[in-house]
Amino acid sequence: MKELMKNKPTIEITLLACVILLIGIGFGFLYSASQPSGLKYHDDSYYYIVKQGIYLIIGVFLFFIGFIINHEIYNKYIKQIILATILLLILTIIPGIGKEVAGARRWIAIDRFQFQPSEIAKLSLVFYLSSVLANKKEFIKDFYKGVLPPFIFVGFLGFLIFIENDFSTTFLIVFVTVVIFFLAGIRIATLIMMMGIGFISGLIMIFFAPYRIKRIFAFLNPWEDPLGSGWHYLQSMKCFALGKWFGRGIGESTQKSFALPEAHNDYIYAIIGEEGGAFVAIMILALYTIFAFVGFNIAKKAENKNSYLMASGITALIYIQAMVNIGVVVGVLPATGITLPFVSAGGTSLVIFMFAMGILMNISYMNKLNAIRER
Repeated sequence: MKELMKNKPTIEITLLACVILLIGIGFGFLYSASQPSGLKYHDDSYYYIVKQGIYLIIGVFLFFIGFIINHEIYNKYIKQIILATILLLILTIIPGIGKEVAGARRWIAIDRFQFQPSEIAKLSLVFYLSSVLANKKEFIKDFYKGVLPPFIFVGFLGFLIFIENDFSTTFLIVFVTVVIFFLAGIRIATLIMMMGIGFISGLIMIFFAPYRIKRIFAFLNPWEDPLGSGWHYLQSMKCFALGKWFGRGIGESTQKSFALPEAHNDYIYAIIGEEGGAFVAIMILALYTIFAFVGFNIAKKAENKNSYLMASGITALIYIQAMVNIGVVVGVLPATGITLPFVSAGGTSLVIFMFAMGILMNISYMNKLNAIRER
């Protein structure tokens, strides 16, 4: 233990610093962005910030749980984790149990408490793929024995999430799956085939829902329907135009007053661009990039393939979700309903990502402990 304490925890401090800064910045701008919605829907300007604070307390508790418990336990109980996740996803789509909001049934509500099982499914997927692919060993190059079984399961999980009317999370887990399969060492030809299947499936999902087609056309040319499907894009761009380099100041946004829908949630990055300017927006982008660099560095030092894939999967999940959210807000990706990790409102997302952070820290700790044992 003394030798472990002598090792400077630089990598862990850097990782924690990135997350703490993201949460701190998020809370500052979240309070400002959520005031109009809080007053309108709950008659309380503090409603969303207090709610997020409660979830943060739960998240901090789960962070310590994730850090204290050896991450290899998730491999041991992977069947139970997956069965519980599937059960929650099925319960979500059952009328009377799952809560429907704006045509999407993504939540399970228990009294005043509600949570989103698809957020849990993201982390469960990382556990599953890291466990299964690490055990494939020499079969990882074999499509039928190594790739097809987990690929079918991912398709099933994605289907359960998709029928909740949650296309963005379905897209995200497919993207993360491709990354984990690549890092696991499957053949490039197999990877390209998987990406092709994912692309075709995505097109089918889009063309079976007229509103998704509208989003694509709005993304390509928002000025074609500036008061309809192109509204989000144009108002988001206006935020950055108003904020310029150093912003208008926290609390000074005009766009948050219902000019930009979901200002405290999916589009909080736009409000940050308006109130904090390009300077704060770029700083957030830099924090996510540093986080990814540190996370993959922890993965690279892992002693076994399961730990390597788990750390890589957690890092990829958080970073890709952040880049997708930012990409939508700045207009380089079609609109999706996905949160900005650690920053935007979203209780289940914050709790799960805090738990994932604890696991990542545990992997880093175990890396150092095993390095000392080998001396």
